[in-house]
Amino acid sequence: MTASADIVNRALQQIAAQATVSGGNPTFDGSAAGNAAGILYMPVVKTLLRSQDWEFARREWIGTTVPLSLPPVINPWSFVYDYPADCERLLQVWPANPSAFDPQPVRWSVAEIVVTVGLGTAPAKGILTNQAAAALTYTSNSVIENGWDSIFAESVVRLLASELAMALGGRPDFSEKMLATAGQLASSGPGKDS
Repeated sequence: MTASADIVNRALQQIAAQATVSGGNPTFDGSAAGNAAGILYMPVVKTLLRSQDWEFARREWIGTTVPLSLPPVINPWSFVYDYPADCERLLQVWPANPSAFDPQPVRWSVAEIVVTVGLGTAPAKGILTNQAAAALTYTSNSVIENGWDSIFAESVVRLLASELAMALGGRPDFSEKMLATAGQLASSGPGKDS
């Protein structure tokens, strides 16, 4: 059984569903529970990844500048960096060169930009800043389930149970209970005292 199927089966058990799933995200088996899990699994994971600065999902990356086709309408920024494909939440931009480190925080903004693609242009997400040679700290959405923090995993189980309770059985009582416990677990996440 895959780790994602294990998470879904734990969520199904929380709502007393008489079903289990097999397979893995995003194509669980073709059962009603598997189809619902295939739709709900990643939105639940991404919601919880955005909720806090989870240490297990934190990544650092040296930014790559992007050639713009059209400058932003209001451009107080000198540099535009590519938004990492696995970035769920940008946490910080900082100087990549340690000798140039300044204790002042680096200002940045995430915006839609227009980039050159082949002979044409396309919209893309970019990071605007005045920091030359920037490094990024962000929350990655590509961490496999076996690398998850135990509180995060249990938060996913509870929030997914809340969603599945409504999707599979129209059970607002279970949905509300699981939503409350998921919130409690997530709030006790990184940097919180027990």
